[in-house]
Amino acid sequence: MHSTLLKIYSILAWITMAITSVIITPFYLLVWISTFWWDHRRVATHMMANFWAWHYQSLIPFWKLRLEGREKIPRKRPVVLVANHRSLVDILALHKLRRHFKWTSKDENFKLPFVGMVLSLNNSVRIKRESMRSGAQFLTQAETEMKKGSSILLFPEGTRSRTMEMRPFKEGAFLLAKRMGCGVIPIVHIGSELTFDRGSWVLKGKTTIHIRVLDEIPADEVKKLDVKMLIKIVRQRMVDGIAELENEKVAK
Repeated sequence: MHSTLLKIYSILAWITMAITSVIITPFYLLVWISTFWWDHRRVATHMMANFWAWHYQSLIPFWKLRLEGREKIPRKRPVVLVANHRSLVDILALHKLRRHFKWTSKDENFKLPFVGMVLSLNNSVRIKRESMRSGAQFLTQAETEMKKGSSILLFPEGTRSRTMEMRPFKEGAFLLAKRMGCGVIPIVHIGSELTFDRGSWVLKGKTTIHIRVLDEIPADEVKKLDVKMLIKIVRQRMVDGIAELENEKVAK
């Protein structure tokens, strides 16, 4: 698509997102008010967040999402989900999983318009990077939500990669899995990095975001491995999974 048309479309898309966010917000709050006293896992508000994310995706018809392996994510027991991180669009795209989970997000995101409200009302896990006690606080809040039956989704790189290569993994997700005695499910995706240039507001045009849920590393295996070895195994599976997606893309 021509760059001028992309700029015009981008302006219209951002304006539409802002307007519809104002419209959707009262309905989102109504769902929370109607359910917060009995829906302790915040299933209803998470479903509303899925709808909101789908709405944003639908405004960009030249973004295509493909998802494989959603059935590998259990409905009735919590797990730790870990995904690679290439773009802000990852958050919208991963709502396509349509499984109940809690996001983990840095403290600053809870202060953003609309985004902060969704994170807070869904009991998302807050990470305060500047705090010396942030690691313990993260684990405590994440454990509380998992004991209610919610899975936790993290980007173990901690922040978006500036290249196609994954950054080193932080330990938090894997410490959590070992403490909770649960499995770890890696999720890999490609294509979100083609939606925007870093720091730009202009859409880049047609792209397909391909998400694949990999096989679970079961709880008994997680229990046997030390944290460093668990990280090594998960990261290698994700590296291999991303490479497979890239090879399949080239072959088409």
